[in-house]
Amino acid sequence: MDAKTNKVTDSIPTGAGPRFETFGGGAIWTLNQGDGTISRVDVKSRKVVATIEAGLTGTGGEIAFGLGHVWATLFQIPITEIDPATNTVVHQWVGDGGDSIRAGHGSVWLSNLRAHTVWRIDPEQLK
Repeated sequence: MDAKTNKVTDSIPTGAGPRFETFGGGAIWTLNQGDGTISRVDVKSRKVVATIEAGLTGTGGEIAFGLGHVWATLFQIPITEIDPATNTVVHQWVGDGGDSIRAGHGSVWLSNLRAHTVWRIDPEQLK
């Protein structure tokens, strides 16, 4: 999108059913709910440079870039952490939670829609 004109400038195919996106580390990242992957689009070349198998199929969820990593969430898979240096999932947790995720101020922030809660998580505790 061109911010001045609100016109679409590019359309870049990613994985099946892209629904959420974030920006960081020189890339646009999409959470593709149709096939459970995360696509990394290089902002300079405007091409998909990595497709990461994350197992995140379904509805709901979110993706964010912060603290040098990509963070994704989905119901029953509340936190998936991706290392952009290797384009791989480095940690993934299953269980209750998952709806929206952000990373900043030294913490990972995760909302649990069903419980109406927000958790502040020290990323060092996730290792």
